[in-house]
Amino acid sequence: MKTLNDKSHLGVEGHVVIRDADSQEVLLNKYNAINFENFALAVANSMANQTTNSNNHFIAKLAFGFGGTTIDANGNVTYKDPKVSGSLGGLYSPSPATIGANATTTPLQVSVTEFTVNNAKNQPYTDLECKVVLDYNQPDASGPALDNASDFDDADSFVFDEIALITDNGDFLTHLIFHPIQKSNNRKLEVLYTLRIRAGV
Repeated sequence: MKTLNDKSHLGVEGHVVIRDADSQEVLLNKYNAINFENFALAVANSMANQTTNSNNHFIAKLAFGFGGTTIDANGNVTYKDPKVSGSLGGLYSPSPATIGANATTTPLQVSVTEFTVNNAKNQPYTDLECKVVLDYNQPDASGPALDNASDFDDADSFVFDEIALITDNGDFLTHLIFHPIQKSNNRKLEVLYTLRIRAGV
């Protein structure tokens, strides 16, 4: 006799590609870490069409930070562990949205406005691709003109080495740490953040 105890084994994995929008040079191609507690909460609330404090649980923003690595005097890079334990999550050092005379404590969180859902026919997974573009002169027109930073720990250089997807409710779903990348004003960057959601396997 068949029971109703069918386990779906829901899972998710993330993959990120960062590339120059003009030359298509790939600057990063790497898998990321998932905050499974926050992800499970987001899935359950989204499927129930529930909100928290009038905020939704869908993916809303991509956060940038510059505290994921340390570089010694010899140029050796040490990568910190992703912050995906517990419900808080977050970044080590959130990048500022503005610098110089316009500097504020507002963190750099770019809205995710382009989503693509790719259903794999006859397969137990679906890919959700989130695309974010940092255009010329973004995030701040007073930022560095050229990609020539000498200090990767200086927030004013707009060098980032960690990113994370955030829900509309403010929960961190993912965290990825990588070799530092500078966003200068002469360069347009595309971030393709893909989540593969599996069920039953």
